[in-house]
Amino acid sequence: MTDTPTPGANRWFALAALLSANFLIILDIFIVNVSLPSLQTRLGASFSQVHLVIVAYDAALAVLLVIGARLGDLYGRRRIFLWGMGLFTASSLICGLAPGPGILIGARVVQGAAAALLMPQVLASIRVMFDGASRARAFGAMGAVQGVAATISQLAGGFLIEQDYAGLGWRTIFLINLPIGLAAMLAARLCIRETRAPVSNRLDVAGALLAALGLFLLLVPIMLGHEHGWPWWSYAGPAAAAPVLAVFVRHELALSGRGGVPLIEMALFANRRFVAGVSAVFLFFSAISSFFLSLTMLLQFGLELSPLAAGAVFTPSAMAFFAASVSGPRLARWLGRRALLLGVLVFGAGIALSAAGAILDVANMRLIVAALVLNGAGQGIVIPLALNAVLGTVRTEDAGMGSGISSTMQLTGTTVGVAVVGVLLYAALGAADLSEAARAQRYGHALAWATLYNLAAVALSFVLFARLTAQAPAPAAAPAQAGGD
Repeated sequence: MTDTPTPGANRWFALAALLSANFLIILDIFIVNVSLPSLQTRLGASFSQVHLVIVAYDAALAVLLVIGARLGDLYGRRRIFLWGMGLFTASSLICGLAPGPGILIGARVVQGAAAALLMPQVLASIRVMFDGASRARAFGAMGAVQGVAATISQLAGGFLIEQDYAGLGWRTIFLINLPIGLAAMLAARLCIRETRAPVSNRLDVAGALLAALGLFLLLVPIMLGHEHGWPWWSYAGPAAAAPVLAVFVRHELALSGRGGVPLIEMALFANRRFVAGVSAVFLFFSAISSFFLSLTMLLQFGLELSPLAAGAVFTPSAMAFFAASVSGPRLARWLGRRALLLGVLVFGAGIALSAAGAILDVANMRLIVAALVLNGAGQGIVIPLALNAVLGTVRTEDAGMGSGISSTMQLTGTTVGVAVVGVLLYAALGAADLSEAARAQRYGHALAWATLYNLAAVALSFVLFARLTAQAPAPAAAPAQAGGD
């Protein structure tokens, strides 16, 4: 079946099934952060292995997203969604039962690959099931779910670890995925209608291999290099990625010229609004992920808060996100294109305040909470509006491909942000301090140093979002007059 809007109320039930997958994907990016001390003490993992638990998921997800999007276009988004959710649920079980760090890291790679099958189907299915004002509401709901998953993940993880159900400890943060995943699979079978792009039923295998290899060479050495003292391969990998990706681009152009179906339609990159949008998404999400990592390290290693207490600190951010995402459409009708830019400024103000608080009084929770409220509110405004704006620049038949590229940039930004800020944090921390006050101060200064990257990323994303909105044909409020459901 080709891409046509889905009629009736069933699409809202289908949306609920799709968003449950989106919730799990984002939850599992961030929930692991709060488990770092538990993984070290109860699993016997080294710091390098703990870091791999984080980046293995992110890297697999970023590398394989475009392939997941194309598989959905070719073989049916409902079918690939079901396969992806089944694999995600099974790998979550293996993560929860892992006897050692090696099995856990391997299972996280599989979990990330499964998420790469899922995420593009969520975005593309929303794009083709809804139109007009209902599409804006659907993307708003997706943005809200995504942001809430990111912000409550710390609290949920801390609660599960501290409750220590049946002595499982950190394992429950993965096992909790099982009932949600099974319920999502059942709902998807009942509610989601099969859609696919009107293209020939053949996967660009050569393009898929070249894209995966290029992203692997670019991302993995950056993420792992600092753990090994920046050996030769940490420089050789990114250097080799450039010619591999150049070959990939030439291959895609040649295949398209022959009338074939490329993995990525390079014509999309002639669309300046789309390029500006996905670049801004890359930068904005790199700031989100890396800030969460540095703040979690300050709370748990610097201030030595328990997992639950550290997670509870993020609760005001989740509340602010929800409130801002709900009011976002009204704000867009009032301010038009400027609403998106306002959200970026609010988010940046939260990061700047957190850096100032870390320098002036690292233990002042009021400053930390105030910064997180601004942080969450900014995300709540930006994420739904940005997703709708970026995917609104592509044709319906390119929805799967556009969503795959957008998701790849989002997750690549998440991965690169964690890698860059990780390097800055470890360089700023230096040797561990025995004094509790000195240790807290050292982690506070490390957070402030790391936020230089965050602030730079936010500033550049502001410029790119400004270009995206300046070229938009109409303000975000316009579709609301078209009517909905």
